[in-house]
Amino acid sequence: MIRKLILVSATFVVLHAVAAHAFFCIEWRQGSCVYWPDSRTTMLAFLGSPGTSLINGTQTWDENAFAAANDWNAVGAIQFTVDNGDNFLDPCGAQNHQSHICDNTGALGDNPIFFASTFCGNAFGDVIELTNNCWDSVSGRMLNAPVFVNANVLWNAYDGPLRFSNGQPIYDARRVLLHELGHVLGLDHPDAHAQTVQAIMNSRVSNIDRLQADDINGARAIYASASGSTIGTSGCQVRARRGGGAVLPLLLGWIILACQRRRLRRA
Repeated sequence: MIRKLILVSATFVVLHAVAAHAFFCIEWRQGSCVYWPDSRTTMLAFLGSPGTSLINGTQTWDENAFAAANDWNAVGAIQFTVDNGDNFLDPCGAQNHQSHICDNTGALGDNPIFFASTFCGNAFGDVIELTNNCWDSVSGRMLNAPVFVNANVLWNAYDGPLRFSNGQPIYDARRVLLHELGHVLGLDHPDAHAQTVQAIMNSRVSNIDRLQADDINGARAIYASASGSTIGTSGCQVRARRGGGAVLPLLLGWIILACQRRRLRRA
């Protein structure tokens, strides 16, 4: 396994209050956001190479995953490590099937980023990427979050406004992966909660290709305390759809798990 292009995150930032906000997190109970213990997680990139240079000069899709992770690392809230994957484990399958921790998320701690023609047999429809978050709904701790990239649409990697070919959008892998890693760390779609804000985390891909202030404030708010799990009312207001729960025996007792998908839709 080759480790690539991972920045050391900046000094931990405590965000005590936000004067104006629109960001939303994935909520495990009202007022509390799901989070990664120790404010860090590792992703495995299996995207490979298109066989030709991309518009932004990168040679592989994985380079754009590394760049997206580095953007989030620079925020100083969470530390992403993205490694080149060498042993792909299919996350599709029912809970407890081949050690799957939640339905269609794979094994505990396994977080692949990969191209797929369907989401575990279900058509993507207008979805271009999907993150399936699994967390312990007793503590809110994230357990895994595989990222499914729709292989059926046109992809490249570039900066600036969306590009088109014969009237069809050419999706920028870098900005879309930036969005999906936001879901991995625990952010939801602000526009899905009737908010109007400039954000990479809005539910439809747009001309925005970098993190915005709202995205940064949201990440810092989630990880503002040592546990990362509780946001006061002076910080962000959280409202999110809840995942279904299930009970799974582990060596250290019983935890209740929840799973919820976050989708980025077409332009």
